[in-house]
Amino acid sequence: MQAAEITTEKRSASAPTTWDLMKTGGDYGSDAGVAVTTYLAENLSVVTACVTAISETAGMLPGHLYRKLPDGSRVEEPDHPVARLFSGDPNDRQTATEFVEMQTAHCLLRGNSYAEIIRNQRGEPVALVPFHPDQVSVVRITSTGRYAFDVSLPTGGTRRLLPEEMFHLKDRSDDSVVGKSRLARARETFGTAIATERYAASTFRNGASMSGLLSHPEAIGEEAAARLQKDFKNTYSGADKAGTVAVLEEGLKWQQISVSPDDAQMLESRKFSTMALARIFRVPPPVIGEFEGGNYSSVSEIGRWFYSHTLMPWLNKWERLIEHSLLSAVGRRNYEFEFDCDLILRGDMLTRFQAYRIARETGIYNANELRKFEKQNPRTDDGGNVYFAPQNMQPTQNGQPIGDRGGGNAAPQ
Repeated sequence: MQAAEITTEKRSASAPTTWDLMKTGGDYGSDAGVAVTTYLAENLSVVTACVTAISETAGMLPGHLYRKLPDGSRVEEPDHPVARLFSGDPNDRQTATEFVEMQTAHCLLRGNSYAEIIRNQRGEPVALVPFHPDQVSVVRITSTGRYAFDVSLPTGGTRRLLPEEMFHLKDRSDDSVVGKSRLARARETFGTAIATERYAASTFRNGASMSGLLSHPEAIGEEAAARLQKDFKNTYSGADKAGTVAVLEEGLKWQQISVSPDDAQMLESRKFSTMALARIFRVPPPVIGEFEGGNYSSVSEIGRWFYSHTLMPWLNKWERLIEHSLLSAVGRRNYEFEFDCDLILRGDMLTRFQAYRIARETGIYNANELRKFEKQNPRTDDGGNVYFAPQNMQPTQNGQPIGDRGGGNAAPQ
């Protein structure tokens, strides 16, 4: 096989491009003076909380493959190879839950996630083997104009995979090839948050509980002053020594001159960073534990908002990618993949059962379909499959024209 010629993109020194994201999610400097790396960003509790909320919720949802019927209805196909990947184990190291969770988290932090598609002799997908995004580079083959994926092997060297061999989930892309991470798009916001956390940690690590001036009634010399400063810092400095009572001798006086982190609006800055980063991931604050100003009704409504505006875009990415990468062109016309979101959409028991009653009385569901929603076995009698129709709801036309409302008789046809 003839070796393909690889072209190299020129990168700007001032701003990262999507090609920079083929590495560790980026190592971008910020005006705050810190590098915005994936590892530093994940040290922020709000980033970990947002990534966990989205990835764990996506991972817990069961996926189903449906065959589309000519009449517009559909039937589930649990024995299809694609369905088995997401109802069982996609590889020998992970369950489907772990796979979806990990790939979603990779994409949230690095903009891309990768997994090799293993197929059998009939071309059916039988496994998805994930790669860490740091191990994968995207290259363009000059002779064909196509893109390929070079995977770095633990033993050294690389292995090339074609697009049809790679399951590639990506965040919003600028070139349709490589996803761009949110860390790269908003690096100043992440950099400011990282710098704020570092400043707070440094304050607690190095700040004395009584920072200020020590004054002596006499001149004690440079060496004695240095020794006094060192002894005082060792005795009273550090968060674990907060509240220690100082005993001053030989006429020493203490003068408080510093302000606390709260007085310097440190806590307010950290709170602002939390809100800013939550907006970047589109996660409502109560979902990540920020309940200030919230109540039960608003939190319940926010849960539905989280599903509609945060989770659904990611589930849609997964569903369309599964169909695009794992089904053939004919398969995409005949099948569709969907995650079951009933686990997060169902309300409390009273609300749920009231909705069931309305659906049952109006003939939308029968008893066995409702029992299935509650993970119950179907009824064994024939009545479990019967649909009800309200007595006060009649067809508008039954072969005979309906008389007018004024009491007149309808003319025979």
